[in-house]
Amino acid sequence: MKKRLFAAFLTAIICICGSMPYASALSFQAESAFVMDGDTGEELYSYNGDVARVPASMTKVLTAYIIYQELEAGRLTLETPVRISHNVAVKSRDSNYPTAVPLTEGTTYTVETLLHLIMIPSASASCIAMAEHISGSESAFVARMNQTAKDLGLNATYYNCHGAQPNYITARSQATLTKKFIDTYPDILRITSKSGYSFNGTYYNNTNHLLNTMAPYEGLDGFKTGTISAAGYCVTTTAVRNGRRVISVVMKSTSDYQRFADSRQLLDYGFEQIQLRDASRASTGVTFTAQPDSIRPYQTASFQVQLTGVSSAYNAQAQWYVNGEAVPNYGNQNFQATAGKTSTLNYTLTEIPGETATVSFVLTMPDGTEKRADTTVAIEQRPLEYTGSLNILSAAVYPGKTLTVTADITGENDIERVQLPASWQWDGEDIAAYSNENFTITDDSAHSQYHMTIPADAQPGTHTVSFRVGNADSTGVNQLVLSAEIEIVLPAQADEEIVETPEAVDAADAEQAA
Repeated sequence: MKKRLFAAFLTAIICICGSMPYASALSFQAESAFVMDGDTGEELYSYNGDVARVPASMTKVLTAYIIYQELEAGRLTLETPVRISHNVAVKSRDSNYPTAVPLTEGTTYTVETLLHLIMIPSASASCIAMAEHISGSESAFVARMNQTAKDLGLNATYYNCHGAQPNYITARSQATLTKKFIDTYPDILRITSKSGYSFNGTYYNNTNHLLNTMAPYEGLDGFKTGTISAAGYCVTTTAVRNGRRVISVVMKSTSDYQRFADSRQLLDYGFEQIQLRDASRASTGVTFTAQPDSIRPYQTASFQVQLTGVSSAYNAQAQWYVNGEAVPNYGNQNFQATAGKTSTLNYTLTEIPGETATVSFVLTMPDGTEKRADTTVAIEQRPLEYTGSLNILSAAVYPGKTLTVTADITGENDIERVQLPASWQWDGEDIAAYSNENFTITDDSAHSQYHMTIPADAQPGTHTVSFRVGNADSTGVNQLVLSAEIEIVLPAQADEEIVETPEAVDAADAEQAA
């Protein structure tokens, strides 16, 4: 007999936890198991939780979810009559479609009745009746199931609406679907919590035997079983204790009895984990362990925090902030808090908003409480400064002529690598394809070229070609603009092109001085 053994806590953690209850080792027979915090969606335990397996009649959870979508949209009510087709009537008596709850051809049953038959005795033909009513055919309804699964982010593939033949889903996705169902349409618990249902003079036990023939599980209010040969014995269960919900999924267990034994154990473990994690969240502290003395524009600064008091790992939402604004790409909806865990912010300031900046790390718990660390750091009032030159100061060129203009940039900022907005401009307007929001300056040096072709139909006149680095309104960098005058002349007006370069100006000045 296969056993899945999981040691819940290391001895060191036991010592830290003190009086917290110790979770005994798990031992179950299922091929896949997943336990979720039903309030937060946090994973509490997973064994092969991402392996797609046959869910059997747990398929009916998605079928019922779509029925509730129709109720929400107003296209159905619980009292809407659903007519039974010949196809449904035949399959309702076919043992290949468990459970066989006979439905009469031509008779109508309410949506409320069919929902009870789907979720309590697991009547497969009742699923087909609803599929035909909603989508016109089971195949069309299955297409909607697969689209809905995709919209919900499930790892699942459906070929039928009832599970009497194989479909595929992971234990994690089955738990995710169950949580979504309960959160969105909590009325479903009114049905799944019932121990049985009377229909046409017959009482049908809920296939979830933790509600009837087995010892009841405290706080249990559903959810759904599944059994065919390809699936083994499956069950999704959910319970609430002390205001906290746990969802457990068991797939391919070894017997009807064993799947509930597995589920009972996993639910117990889930509630123990919630208690431990709640205590750990309450004792968590956040402390800055590294930060610079000051920061300056465009020079990357690193900040680091460390968690203290974490006695049991848990997930929370984490986010870095600067001056109260969330830093892009430095947030995590599922940050795993562990003992001594660190988080690092590598931040580049691009403006000078004031004398100081406030840097914060905030850990937000599922109940909305926060654990945070804040620090204030001085901002150096030194915007970046660059100088440079173009290879020409002025030029007289004729239409159709190509002229190469080169910009050389230098500085004394002592920053290894900076990316700034830059562009070539013609009469103050950016030139298409010659703009770059991330122009790179390495070791205070950069180079750019503009290959300018004067249009053949250009009219004579004087224009300005410029290379711009930085924005005029930036406080983090002083804008640099290098310009040259370009005069367009007609070929008949000049025998040759005239280009004045900085070197030529220097030579003329020297000759004049001599």
